[in-house]
Amino acid sequence: MPSFKYSAHNSIGMKVTGSVNAPSENAAMAELRMKGFTQISLSQGGGFFADLDAKLKKGTSRTKVSLQELAIVSRQLSTLVNAGVNVLESVSDVAVMVQNAYFSSVLLKIAEDLRGGANFSDSLAKYPKIFDNTFVSMIAVGERSGKLAKVLSDLAAHIENTVKLRRKIKAAASYPMFVGSFFVIVFIGIVFILIPKFEDMFSSFGAELPWMTQVVVNISHFMIDRLPFIALFAILVYIAFRIWTKNPEGLKQWHKVYFKIPKFSPIYTKMVFANFFQTLSTLIKSGVDIVSSIQIATNTVNNMYLRSILERIRTSIVGGSFFSTEMDKYALFPKMVVRMTAVGEKTGQMEDMFLKITDYYQDEVDAAVASISAIIEPVLIVGLGFMVGICVIALYLPIFNMANAMVNQNV
Repeated sequence: MPSFKYSAHNSIGMKVTGSVNAPSENAAMAELRMKGFTQISLSQGGGFFADLDAKLKKGTSRTKVSLQELAIVSRQLSTLVNAGVNVLESVSDVAVMVQNAYFSSVLLKIAEDLRGGANFSDSLAKYPKIFDNTFVSMIAVGERSGKLAKVLSDLAAHIENTVKLRRKIKAAASYPMFVGSFFVIVFIGIVFILIPKFEDMFSSFGAELPWMTQVVVNISHFMIDRLPFIALFAILVYIAFRIWTKNPEGLKQWHKVYFKIPKFSPIYTKMVFANFFQTLSTLIKSGVDIVSSIQIATNTVNNMYLRSILERIRTSIVGGSFFSTEMDKYALFPKMVVRMTAVGEKTGQMEDMFLKITDYYQDEVDAAVASISAIIEPVLIVGLGFMVGICVIALYLPIFNMANAMVNQNV
């Protein structure tokens, strides 16, 4: 059966492209009009999968889906479903608009599952690397409650907030990372290149070196002469660390350290809790029960120490305890969060309270991320300046001494 490429406008006026199989151009036109498409233009061609194969052959396709792409698709699906377009047609329409060929092919496969009678959430669950447990669980709740458009909108907002948070952290950390890398490069250049060249020059004069210069030269000798042992020691430490953190208990203890590092731990704690409570509030807002919400939100936490605590809390809640009561047992949770959760439990407004906690932590994270550079940058710059300054003084001090000695001899 011939395949026809089409360009048209759907029921909400959005331009879509794709392909349809039909015995003739008139039949293809009739099928598209039945779907509510207008301003249709047709041309006979290989269809979407032929285009996809061409992209694959050219190496333009990716096998990963970014959070930003997932947020855009969620927003588009929400708009279509909210406009009255059924899920099957919404997924099909969005699939042909996605630029990522891999993601587009996945959405087309999901559309085929839906055409075969499968649930939307079950179809999404086949691709856990793209649609995580949070996404699938919320879609399942949306299907059961008939609020799929709202759930998709909440998911899009949740993913967009996550993307914004990651961008802020990346932007705040980029300059300190650059300065830190430059610090390491300068240190290596001074120790392994600059100091040995100056030492050769000093040796040719046969003069006694000042104590500061001698200390710097000794450090350079130590690093160069023992470089194989230092490298071996670093490799062994790295291997031991990897073995230790491969063990669940070891990884948990290492992640516990994150909450005890001066200056860094308050910022890290706020970031982790911002992500957790944002996920938790989104799930509860979508109609997921508190126990399931905590379980799903816990799985999004990468810190194994905090995750173990949250898992114990969930177990206690299943046994009849309150969330606030269990959080109060751990100093990790701020008293304000515990009190707000307790109020939400008493008034039955858990959703509102978790939203307020999320807003609070997002504001705190914004301030914390802004302070990262303010904390790290001065330390790195002062450290770099101190190291370079000491080396410059130590290396040029013998030259100044020799110049003064020559002046005195001439006088």
